[in-house]
Amino acid sequence: MKYITLTGISSQVLKELQDNRIRTLEIRTPHNFYSVHGSDVGDLVLLTRTSYNDVRAGTIGMIARIRSKQVAIHHLMQIAEDVFEECETFSTRLQLELKGVGRVRKVEENVLGKPFIVEADEVTYLEGR
Repeated sequence: MKYITLTGISSQVLKELQDNRIRTLEIRTPHNFYSVHGSDVGDLVLLTRTSYNDVRAGTIGMIARIRSKQVAIHHLMQIAEDVFEECETFSTRLQLELKGVGRVRKVEENVLGKPFIVEADEVTYLEGR
């Protein structure tokens, strides 16, 4: 099955998702923001602590369903003497519900500015290697 992939997720966040089964994340990194920007409530995502460039076949992650999604724009303005700076940042808040564990079979699309898509299998038992 194909999954939108969120990379570089901290071990603590993954552990909280595993323990509580539901967790809200705020996504600010550009590559993860692009990945979830086009997603909808009900879509499945694969979360992994592996970095964006290091995801490959065999990477393990957690499969979760998006329960809710909110996109926010933050305006920041700084004024110092004669200098006026303004910037905008985007973030997405996702409430996720744990569905299981998955292992990447193949990276489908890994292009900055587009959703990071992998093909993965749900792991339903422990495998010795």
